[in-house]
Amino acid sequence: MRILIAGLALMAVAGCATSPIPAEQADPVPSSRLFAFQSPSKDQAVIVVTRDTGFTGGGCNTKVSIDGRRAAEIGPGETAKFYVSPGERMLSASSCGSGLKERETTIQPGGTKRFRISIDSAMSLDLSPTAY
Repeated sequence: MRILIAGLALMAVAGCATSPIPAEQADPVPSSRLFAFQSPSKDQAVIVVTRDTGFTGGGCNTKVSIDGRRAAEIGPGETAKFYVSPGERMLSASSCGSGLKERETTIQPGGTKRFRISIDSAMSLDLSPTAY
């Protein structure tokens, strides 16, 4: 009986972590929560940031910045595209007091880089490169 209860508790906690979603299947971030890097032009590069789906951290939007400039607030299962100058860029994300995560990336003219925001059952946020 104890093993059954422990197993159910473990499944409940594991079920709270977020799950990746391809950017093409995610909902676009509403324009009211997009603040910068929204004007495409020739020779720019694209950064796509998609937040996982799931319950964990679902009550808070994740604040995303590029090079220290507020870019968007992204909810669970949402994605946003940002149009940036090629070169080295610093992305950062924070959500619900989970601390700040930063990732540096170098992007070529006309290139696209994808990142995902995930939150585990311990409310630890991550911002990582992804194929999703």
